[in-house]
Amino acid sequence: MPKSPIYMVMAGLLVASTASAAALAEVGTRAFERLDRNGDGVVEAAEVQELRAEMFGRLDADGDGFVTKEETEAAKARFRERLTGGRQSLFDRSDADGDGKVSRDEFLLAEPVIFQRADADGDGKLTKDEMTQFREQLRERR
Repeated sequence: MPKSPIYMVMAGLLVASTASAAALAEVGTRAFERLDRNGDGVVEAAEVQELRAEMFGRLDADGDGFVTKEETEAAKARFRERLTGGRQSLFDRSDADGDGKVSRDEFLLAEPVIFQRADADGDGKLTKDEMTQFREQLRERR
């Protein structure tokens, strides 16, 4: 199966976040709502195609009707930038001793940036409102 941007977005959120199961369910609900363009509670093939057409338009940066590998890489970089705010990659943040490898302990000790950015009040917990507000902030950056 080809890797479509919506699947990459969802996978990135799942990997990058340490949010609770309820917060992850909220992400899934929002993804469904985004796909369900007419709000009838069912995602039809035409709705998916509409979203894919919009995504193609965003990927085709020069508007020539083709998406090049360079445009795809640039889109991935923009997405990564939105998620991390330009900070180090998860790997670089996790590799505490700089040996080019991440041990389990290093991985678990690294604080996930996306969680910190979503935690508006800094209490170490994500509420539904914080998740919603953070998602809106990401949308505004598009």
